[in-house]
Amino acid sequence: ALVLSALLLLARAALTPTGPGPTDTFRAGSSCSISWTPDPTGEWTNVTIQLMSGQNMAMLPVLTVLTALDGTSAAPTSYSYLCPEVEPYSAIYFYEFSQPGADSPVWTSRFTIAAPDGTTVPPEYPTQPSGDAIPWGTGQL
Repeated sequence: ALVLSALLLLARAALTPTGPGPTDTFRAGSSCSISWTPDPTGEWTNVTIQLMSGQNMAMLPVLTVLTALDGTSAAPTSYSYLCPEVEPYSAIYFYEFSQPGADSPVWTSRFTIAAPDGTTVPPEYPTQPSGDAIPWGTGQL
């Protein structure tokens, strides 16, 4: 039974986002970083990463950050880009990793994009429509 469980977990393995995390804050105009562990299954060879906002069941793309990433490669396992100016500056952003035909998509946790001077506002909504205590809001460029 233990071997079967391990095989099932391995079969479901995929690219796994590792950052940013919920305490991370990036200032607009500075470097935003994203990190992940590679996909050991060989499926995630054409990954798209999008900056997202919105509620958990109605996510909205804000910006396509990267396309055609080989998520099976051990290098690189991170990416940095110029953090965009968004509205609002708040802890409502996350990244979505998607791969056509894979067990997809997968997401980072929510993080903060702050104004260039570091200021932020609280998320517009303190809980998800489902009642989960995950603050959210709708962001845009």
